[in-house]
Amino acid sequence: MAKAMRSHVALLSIFCAAFLIGGIQARTLKASVLRAVALQPAPQDKPEVKTFSGKVLSQNGEQYILRDEANDVWYHLDDQKQAEKFFGKNVEVKGVLDPRTDTIRIHEITETKA
Repeated sequence: MAKAMRSHVALLSIFCAAFLIGGIQARTLKASVLRAVALQPAPQDKPEVKTFSGKVLSQNGEQYILRDEANDVWYHLDDQKQAEKFFGKNVEVKGVLDPRTDTIRIHEITETKA
């Protein structure tokens, strides 16, 4: 994000220098800067895939969760059909954690030995 911001600032500095030196009209400057900024791709933060270990349990008989006894935490699992196949089993879940909801976006679940 900082890299993108620096490139925007550098681009704006170039246009401002051209305006001051060459007498470019402000209207042209504004349009040029807007076009240049619009053409740059937005930075994409790729979420990190992590591995979580624990046991798939049922929360109130309504929703499957991953219970990590070693760290005394539990996580919601986004794919309930996939989680149901591993009910009561120790597993490793590879996925992306949404920290706002404590939900793991499952990429893969594999059974492990206890």
